[in-house]
Amino acid sequence: MKDAWDADGHVDEWEGTFSDEYLEPKFRDQRPTVVNADPEGTYFSWDIPGRGLFRVGSSPSSKGGVNADENIKLAQWRGSMESGEFRSAAARAAVLDAENTYLQVNYPTLLLAHPLTGDAALNQALTRSYNNWIADISNQDAGRFKWVTVIDPSDPKAAAKEIERTKDMGSVGVMVFGVYENKAIDHPDFEPIWAAAQDTGLPLAVHPGRSAMALSDTYDDFAEHQFHFSVLMGFKRIMVSGILDRFPGVKVGFLETGCTWVDFMVEQTELVVHDAQFRAKLGATRAEHDALIAKGLPDMTPDEYIKAGRVFLGFEVNEAMLPYVIDRWGADCWVYASDIPHGHRVLDSPGYLMGRTDVPEEAKQKLLRDNVAKFYGLTIT
Repeated sequence: MKDAWDADGHVDEWEGTFSDEYLEPKFRDQRPTVVNADPEGTYFSWDIPGRGLFRVGSSPSSKGGVNADENIKLAQWRGSMESGEFRSAAARAAVLDAENTYLQVNYPTLLLAHPLTGDAALNQALTRSYNNWIADISNQDAGRFKWVTVIDPSDPKAAAKEIERTKDMGSVGVMVFGVYENKAIDHPDFEPIWAAAQDTGLPLAVHPGRSAMALSDTYDDFAEHQFHFSVLMGFKRIMVSGILDRFPGVKVGFLETGCTWVDFMVEQTELVVHDAQFRAKLGATRAEHDALIAKGLPDMTPDEYIKAGRVFLGFEVNEAMLPYVIDRWGADCWVYASDIPHGHRVLDSPGYLMGRTDVPEEAKQKLLRDNVAKFYGLTIT
């Protein structure tokens, strides 16, 4: 296959993301600014009102047009500063061209943490500013660059309105986390978000994130390492809660966590559901079983949701378990992602996957393009 479709690329927010062009006037005196994080200028940090100095991954990667030293050293993976920060579609296209990739769906970097600030109104404004910005740059080449909506679910009704607004702007999905502070994504409070996804036809993409920032107040070390576990927790909650049955038009993806966890979490989910059903028959339920049963146990098993096209899963091109999971769940649920511009990625990952002899040839086009189109509802031309 010549040109891959990338289900999960990234952009590094930069000073322009929260400029007057995109941030509402009411919040411009509170915009995040970039400051030096060390005297040598090796890397920078955001200074965010209500949080202070803060960075996520490679965001911010520049200050005043000066690229951080660490990013210069990682240029082989990141490309130019203009590409990493998605300052133009043309700059990012040069990186995609070099890696046999035609289409890319982009996700944020800084906004992989929630909330960015304790000021709820400002936090919502920053998500809207990001959405305004990513839509604007993507529309420079809308056939090639797609994007997902970022929401602030602390106000689920406002989040639903943002989903509706950004659908009209060209969004192809909604990024969510598996857990927000002390609530999982299946919590009843979040049902307006599910309803908006169903009404707009946008899939929900459960992405890794630092989505329970309040943990840092008490458990700083865990707060730092919650990134991928939010996806696993979200998978379990969605699979056991019956929410896919209450919103039958919503597709859900679980991204950037590899494929090795799926076998384990499917088993764990089935144990929870089986235990609730078993105890209900005996009249021996506890409060946790009653809560699940009250919500409505799922109509299908995780295997059945996956094979029905309701659930899509990310993978890494170099994972040893990839042939096994394709054999177990088929080739129609796995979506390729590059993780451009982050420095830990496999260079030319489409070429790497195409070169694997242990992955069925007939599966490669599905993984690299067809499944991405199905998940986001895109047309292959």
